[in-house]
Amino acid sequence: MKAKFFKLLLPAFAIIMAVGMAFATEESNSTQTGYYNHPILGVQAIQTDCPEIGEVLCMEGQWQVFKDPALTIPLYERFE
Repeated sequence: MKAKFFKLLLPAFAIIMAVGMAFATEESNSTQTGYYNHPILGVQAIQTDCPEIGEVLCMEGQWQVFKDPALTIPLYERFE
């Protein structure tokens, strides 16, 4: 009886947990458009999840990423 109960309950519990965790995302991790200055192509737009505050600058390859196309507001790496 006990084994039958666990054979039924364990997969059901795993499915419920998987569905629940699929919706447990942070809104702050949503992507935003960032901009970097490519030396040949000029200002390029990219999708990034870097926030506006922090200590380490957000980089796309070797170029720094900014919030605005005028390249005045820097974005920072997310460390959470």
